[in-house]
Amino acid sequence: MADAVDKIKAFLKSQIYDEENWAVNSKVIRAVGLFAGSIVLMRNFGDLMAI
Repeated sequence: MADAVDKIKAFLKSQIYDEENWAVNSKVIRAVGLFAGSIVLMRNFGDLMAI
């Protein structure tokens, strides 16, 4: 069990602290945030945007 936790910690550290991995991950996080924000916006204010 502890071995699996160590593997997960090592994976997360490699994704956050490595410059190249973090550059890609930040783009993915930004894209997912924009997508989720647009869904929330359209669900709340979509009827006001209708023509």
